[in-house]
Formats: sequence, structure tokens, C-alpha cells
Amino acid sequence: MKENVYLIGGRAVGKSSIGAELAQRQGCKFFDTDTMVTDACGCSVADIVGCEGWKAFRDYEKRALRKLITQECCVVATGGGAILHRELWLELKQHGLVIWLMADPPVLCKRIEGDHHSVMQRPSLTGKNIYQELEDVLKERNPLYRETADYTIDTGKMTIDDAVREITQICTATDRE
Repeated sequence: MKENVYLIGGRAVGKSSIGAELAQRQGCKFFDTDTMVTDACGCSVADIVGCEGWKAFRDYEKRALRKLITQECCVVATGGGAILHRELWLELKQHGLVIWLMADPPVLCKRIEGDHHSVMQRPSLTGKNIYQELEDVLKERNPLYRETADYTIDTGKMTIDDAVREITQICTATDRE
């Protein structure tokens, strides 16, 4: 793998799980922007948002993305809202492939509801029930994901291994170009 891989997409599409496995198999560094932010702040996303608000969290997220511009041979799992930092994506795309991981809202809801850690760590963006929130957020962000992505993978019916294999094939094909 010659280039960096940036995984974008909504909550619960598998960016962190797939990204960590991909990096391990490719012998690359792995970064998760949410983890970078929570490590730097010393508290959870929920705590950051509760104390400082979503705007502050987005500012921390933007700083984390900016630090990644100079990284080489890495896989980056971005937060679902990282796509909102549009000006940074032009720079990031110069250093790697952007892959949009997506899945249908019912699949994402099932994953979120089955992940107690996710429910506790990530506060609501809108205050609506999880299904309605996902639909609303994805309606707003999907055009940005689509516009930014070099490739799209539907992880809704895939295992982590399947997704890693598909991304590896994409990376191998682009290395030959």
C-alpha cells in the first residue's frame, strides 16, 4: 500500500474496526480521529460535548485531521462529522485514497443499539431517536461523503474481513496505476 487510506462515513459503518484491521494487515499506522481527540482532552466525546459543545468537539477533530496531513503509510478512521471540514479534504486527498463506508440506517441502528459503549460515548446530535437522527444526519452528509470519496463500500452485509479484503484490492489496483 503506497498511499494513506482515509475512511469516511456515518456512525457505526465500521470505520474503526475495519481501519484497525486494514492497518495491521498492511503494516501501516492506524489513527482514529475520535480517539485522538479523546486522548488529547482526557475525556469522552460525550464529556467534551457536554462541557464544551459540538462546536468545540469539531474544532478538536479538525486539529486532529490537520496533524494527519503529514503522516505516511497510515489508515485513518475519521469521525462521522469529519466530512464537515471540507477544506481539509482537498489536502488529505493529495496524500491518499478516501473510502466511504456506508450502510442502510436500519443496519446502523441495529449496530448502535447492540453496542453499549457507542451509546454511552456518543451523545445525540439532534435529540431525536436514533433512527430518525441517523436518517437526518445521513441525508445532510451523504452528498459530502459521495463528493469526497474515491471509492464507496457498502459494509451493511459485509464482515470486517470482507471489507478489508475489498479495500486491499482497491489499494493494490491504484498502486499499479
